[in-house]
Amino acid sequence: MKKTALGVLALAGTLFVQLAGAGPSTAAERVSTKTEMRGAGVTAEFVRTDGCIQTNVSVFGSVFTARGATPPEKLGFVSVTQVNTCTLVTLIDGSGDTTTLNLSVPNGLSKGRLTMSMEFTNYADAENPVVSAITADVSFRATAHATKTFEESKSRSEGIRFESSEGTKSRPVSAAGTVTLGTQEVLSPNTSSLSGTAGSVRSKEKTVTRPAK
Repeated sequence: MKKTALGVLALAGTLFVQLAGAGPSTAAERVSTKTEMRGAGVTAEFVRTDGCIQTNVSVFGSVFTARGATPPEKLGFVSVTQVNTCTLVTLIDGSGDTTTLNLSVPNGLSKGRLTMSMEFTNYADAENPVVSAITADVSFRATAHATKTFEESKSRSEGIRFESSEGTKSRPVSAAGTVTLGTQEVLSPNTSSLSGTAGSVRSKEKTVTRPAK
């Protein structure tokens, strides 16, 4: 089955709720669970036109780390669609994903770099999909100031107190780089991104259970 960008990003989102660890205890109250997670990611969209050949490339990479957990959770994704607009023949239509990548994103999200390689499945011929190696090496630089958000909530029910907070930061970026499918360079460094975003998130959750009297 062909994988989609939406499905891969949904998988990345599950990282926010899968990581937890035990916390310390005191005489007054016992911390039953305590989670702290940090993550960063980048996404970029490209359109390249060479005569009749139009190529659309999407690149995504993220790294999430839970306090006390190793190694970090990583997810990378590349999709490519290539069409001959003169003959209306689809040459490439597929995607690939990986859990092995290198992502460098400073705290200010001012610039960074994403490199990764994976297996790519081309469904241009739906009855005979072709699997090839694909590599991506993309650098990005911020084009505007960061947007920040912070949300915090507290609740209590039947002796259990729940606290959570989440802070996010995102910046629009311009990206450029190389994506090579097999021996074909489907994206070259002289093609700037159509759109791109770099972001980071930090979330905390704590559940406190008071001992019975």
